[in-house]
Amino acid sequence: MIAAIALPPSLASAQVVDTGQGRVELFGQAPAACLLRAPIASNAVNATFGNATATSAEIQIVQLANPQTAQPQAASIDLALPVVCNSAHRLTIRSLNGGLLRDGATARVPAPAGGLGEFIGYQLGARWAGTEVSVESDVTNIILIDSARASAGDVQLRFAVSAGGSVLIAGRYADAVIVEFQVAN
Repeated sequence: MIAAIALPPSLASAQVVDTGQGRVELFGQAPAACLLRAPIASNAVNATFGNATATSAEIQIVQLANPQTAQPQAASIDLALPVVCNSAHRLTIRSLNGGLLRDGATARVPAPAGGLGEFIGYQLGARWAGTEVSVESDVTNIILIDSARASAGDVQLRFAVSAGGSVLIAGRYADAVIVEFQVAN
């Protein structure tokens, strides 16, 4: 007699399932950029600040000339300009007139001793990415700060007019200061 014995299937004979494999890659690129927000003023002495946007602002010296002597009065203001630069970059700050120039005047030099003046130099200072620079606007009207890395925080700007000097000719005195960030290539 022949007997048949049924044995359970072994693991070795279990069905083998083929598996597939795939790969999905995600990528993107962040372009180099410097982003600025509106500046915030502090420590103003004989100066006001207003009309601030990310691209412009206005500093007004309350009383430029001393009413008794007609000489410049001291004025100063500090600005904090919030900035994020995500790559190496250069900060350039430049004065268009090299100082406060009376409307209609052409001479961008201080008046001779005892003369009447229509130009006032001022101190311009900047601190950014671990570097601090201060210049006299009528001597050097540009500040350059290079940063080899990405940086975020506040650019600290300071404007200060000294008291005294030549008697000022009556009129409106103005300058434009350009603050520019340029990302490295």
